[in-house]
Parts: sequence; structure tokens; C-alpha cells
Amino acid sequence: MMRNFLMMATATLALTACGGEKTVYTDAEGNEVKVTREGDGDASEIKITSADGSATVNIDSGGTDAKLPLGLAVYPGAKVVSTMTSNADGKSGGMVVMESSADRDTVVAWYRKAVEAKGFKIESEITTQDMRAISGTKDGGSFSLQVAPAESGSSITLIAGEG
Repeated sequence: MMRNFLMMATATLALTACGGEKTVYTDAEGNEVKVTREGDGDASEIKITSADGSATVNIDSGGTDAKLPLGLAVYPGAKVVSTMTSNADGKSGGMVVMESSADRDTVVAWYRKAVEAKGFKIESEITTQDMRAISGTKDGGSFSLQVAPAESGSSITLIAGEG
């Protein structure tokens, strides 16, 4: 699900820049995918429908209502820059981008404690000169956290999904 969510997120971000409200894509075999968008670039709902099922993606730039699946939360005191949620086949996914005055190590430590308390197993940890990242899984769900330097603290990207 995480890989599918990331692919859908990339396609959806590209579509938010398009001006059309309804687009139908057809592959060489005649399979159709219908994409309908309502709203503007700052707050949009995109519905994707094909013979295999449907998905709904909500995007909110600068929104304050960041709802993530799996009980994950916005970092305390962070400013939400943008959010995206999706629902496909009854499984949800979400991404939230935040800014915080906290340093990267403090943010990662807080999330590590929070996800482990919810039963997640940390499976990957990356530390570079600038970026800190952790990811993990629990009961068919997964999350990925990346924290990078920002003007006054950290830029935080949290992605989570079921399935």
C-alpha cells in the first residue's frame, strides 16, 4: 500500500496543476481511468476510477486539519504546510508536511517514541549530514518520516498508509 500510495501521491500532485475537471485516460488495450477534480490548487478532491476500483485523494495546502491513518499525529507545535489523504478500497493513506522550530534529532526522537508506543517496529533509519529518516511497520500499515533542515528548525514529512 505504501508504494501504491506514493505513486498515487505523485500522480495526484501533477494533476492538481491541471486545469481540467474531468479527464479520461485510455491505455493501448482500451482500459479507461477517469480522473475528476473538484476545488482549486489549494484544496482539491481528486477521484480516480477504473475497472479495478476507485480512490479518492484530498489535498490541502496550508491546511490545519491533518488527519493521518494509523493513529499518527502532527508533531507538537509544528505548523502544517500541506496535507494529502487518500482512500482506496477501504484503506487510507496520508502525507503531511510540517515546519517546526525543533531540531531534527528532537523530532525524530519524539516520533520514534510515539510510533513504538503504538506498536510499530522501526525497520529503517537513515542519518546523513542534513537529513534524518525512520520508517517502520505494524499490522499491515507502514510509515515513513523524513526530517531535514529548514530556515528556523526542521522541515518534517510524514507519510503513513494501511495495507
